[in-house]
Amino acid sequence: MKFDKKVYNNALWMMSEKIISIFGLLFITSFVAKYVGPNTFGQISLSIAIFQVVQIIAQMGGDNIIFKRISKNEISGIILMRASSLLRGGSFFIISMLVAIYCYLYVPDDAYIYIFAVGVSYFFLSVDIYSIYNNALLKSKINTISNIIGLFFGLSIRYVIAYCEMNPYYLSIPIILTTLVPFFIRKFIFGRALKIIDGYDFVIDSKKIKTYSRYMLLAGTGIVVSSISIALYSRINQFLLGAVDSVSSVGIYSVAVTLGTSWGFISQSLITSFYSRIYSEKNDSVSINLAAKLNRLVFFISLLFIAVIFFGGRYILEMLYGPSYISAYIPMVLLSIGSLLSSLGTVAYRFIVKYSGYYFLSKKMSVMLLISIPLSFFLIKPYGITGAACSTIIIEFISLTFMNYFFCKGIIFNMHKASFLKWW
Repeated sequence: MKFDKKVYNNALWMMSEKIISIFGLLFITSFVAKYVGPNTFGQISLSIAIFQVVQIIAQMGGDNIIFKRISKNEISGIILMRASSLLRGGSFFIISMLVAIYCYLYVPDDAYIYIFAVGVSYFFLSVDIYSIYNNALLKSKINTISNIIGLFFGLSIRYVIAYCEMNPYYLSIPIILTTLVPFFIRKFIFGRALKIIDGYDFVIDSKKIKTYSRYMLLAGTGIVVSSISIALYSRINQFLLGAVDSVSSVGIYSVAVTLGTSWGFISQSLITSFYSRIYSEKNDSVSINLAAKLNRLVFFISLLFIAVIFFGGRYILEMLYGPSYISAYIPMVLLSIGSLLSSLGTVAYRFIVKYSGYYFLSKKMSVMLLISIPLSFFLIKPYGITGAACSTIIIEFISLTFMNYFFCKGIIFNMHKASFLKWW
């Protein structure tokens, strides 16, 4: 019941890439935040939250479906991912155009430049099916190297802009390059990899596009509903802060979210790598024990980073963002606890996906969305950004425990028992 060495190596590659990416993007966003101030940065943060939801809708729940398919059958997975790529790209383009028109009409010009850059950047994230392929086959080394190259270009241009004291609008260039460059590198490597696989027809005609797009729509409906619900209830605080409190509060809260959850990439890297092994396991009891082992690992790693944020959070805030954002400290600590619960929730979420519980997830997340809206509203109104962070903890805890225990005769409850009642 042990994970292969290849799984750990893949997770380390994913983590090394995320460490570099997180630190690089922190410096880029902190530079923008310092220059434009909490109000404009809040408008940008709201737009990012909107485009993240657009990205999830455009993916049609396909990431988990494609990952699971490739883990089981590489050839079938390749055909599925290529045939469904037009659906992803087309959906993102249409929805993002509506968002762009709205922002053009109602958002100030200084923020719109960054919003447009974020939209272009998220387009390449949405159509990047090649990173899913690499993760599923434990080839995250390719993702790591390509992302580092993209980040190098982005940070280099950012440094030139700062050093030469150029117009901050030019920061939109590195925002786009950090996703555009890795996308084309992965696309090129994937194209070469296909030539090595002989005896299979990878030509994607209109019939295959129609067939697989229909399959993605049907199979992904449950996931996409749950994913949209997750995206909304995890960002509902930002939307409500803008409506109930102020756009400036959104900017400060966004900084708290960025720093409080920045370490989550370690948990996600472990989860993504280890689930390629769990998805391929046919024995239920072995699967539960593997997931329980992963759960423990995620839990204790998360505790370590919560301690770092608690003791060093104020210094990090002041160093990166300045005194204007120091009020983000308490929400940041609370959100780090919420991130722990969210990471454990991802372990459970993917375990439910293993058993094709797509419609359970759609119903569960819809209920969570309905709970989160009034809860966030009543906590934000008197307590502001601190209330928003508290609502996140409550929602993540309910989602992780009570709501998951209804699935498949309490299989998630059994996994949780195995996680903390049975040690290494």
